Amino acid sequence: MKKLLYIILPALLSVTACKKALDQQPQGSVDASTAYTTRQGVEAGIIGTYDGLQQTGYMSLNYLIFADMYGDNIQWSGTFPTWSQVYNKTILPDNVDIASIWNAMYATVNRANNVIAAAPNITDPAFLKDRAIGEAETIRATVYFDLIRMFGGSEIGYNQATGLGVPLRTLPTLTPQDAAAMPRSTEAEVYTQILADLDDAIAKLPNKIANGRVNKYVATAMKARVQLYRQQWADAEALATAVITSPNNYALVPGASYATIYTGKNSSESLWELQYNATDANNIAFYYYPTSLGGRNEVGSAASLGTAFQAGDLRKEVNFSTIPAGKQLKYSQTNPGIDDVMMIRLAEVYLTRAEARAMQSNLLGALEDLNVIRQRAGLLPSVAITQDELLTAIRNERRLELAHEGHRFFDMRRYNATGLTQTFRNLFPIPQSEIINSGGVVTQNPGY
Repeated sequence: MKKLLYIILPALLSVTACKKALDQQPQGSVDASTAYTTRQGVEAGIIGTYDGLQQTGYMSLNYLIFADMYGDNIQWSGTFPTWSQVYNKTILPDNVDIASIWNAMYATVNRANNVIAAAPNITDPAFLKDRAIGEAETIRATVYFDLIRMFGGSEIGYNQATGLGVPLRTLPTLTPQDAAAMPRSTEAEVYTQILADLDDAIAKLPNKIANGRVNKYVATAMKARVQLYRQQWADAEALATAVITSPNNYALVPGASYATIYTGKNSSESLWELQYNATDANNIAFYYYPTSLGGRNEVGSAASLGTAFQAGDLRKEVNFSTIPAGKQLKYSQTNPGIDDVMMIRLAEVYLTRAEARAMQSNLLGALEDLNVIRQRAGLLPSVAITQDELLTAIRNERRLELAHEGHRFFDMRRYNATGLTQTFRNLFPIPQSEIINSGGVVTQNPGY
């Protein structure tokens, strides 16, 4: 019996990507023995790997929203009991929305694995082999890092000696044998794979590709993010500097135009954003906005987020809107949901460097980076002087600048400041279905 490998082609990632997708012969599935044996097949597989990030369980809704709702940026106001568990910090292992996150992420890993395995065998001279591998490696590294942020680490943060990892799959799953259950690796082992992928991607990727595609500096910025979590301060600073000074000329959008980072597409400070349009939409604004504006009013901005902004902060209306009241404007299109999702942008890179510098006692450098972000927001320079004052200011700035972008709870975990009395809940539960289906090979996080 022939094995079938399903390839899903997303809508427009770029004009070039769309043309390639549309040039494919219509087919619901292709034989695994031929799917990735041609340039066109692997190029379609790359597009499908990006599309994996755009699943509802991942960056089109659940993962993105839950990271801020499990923290203190998002208020739950809806009716879904599975979302209530997240907001109230009482997640059960059988929560189907948590399972959707896990499944979407591993499906994306498998798409990346197929590309990475097949690309070296393509001999077509028109095939950009290194670029294909680098794109897939960056996405795989991103997914594994996101898996660690949610399901791994330890009760007191990340990069601890006893940190828990996740099953580490680096080969395509094409047969039942390939899908055999794998035990969880350690957090350190997963980081080793993430860093290896990013290092190889940085070496292989060009400076620029099309909008929506990762490039050398996206991989560099992603590695800076990983090293920040790993407390590798010098490396995080150097990587962030490489992005800030890159020949791509990334630049912060002026403060008066802050909202256009999100209402427009691919601003000057966007390193990587997932591309959406009318035929490839997301559900994010729909879940935020009231029924009068075409939504279901499931979540809104937390009151504490609104009060965290200083008077005159140009970002407040975007992150804690008055029209509609108590919502946000980063995702505002309900039907269809055409807002792009920001994966990484220059403001985060400045804050990464600020924190890394502060942790190395380069207080003047840290203050300079912090004030770049504050002054763009229309605020006076920070008066922080000591290391502790600077770190408090930088962490607060991350909350305000990156609100609704899927970082808040993970930052709180990094600082060991979640406030959870049941500290085992600093890690999300491994889906019960995964443990059952693996016959117990995959083990649950302690406490659940």
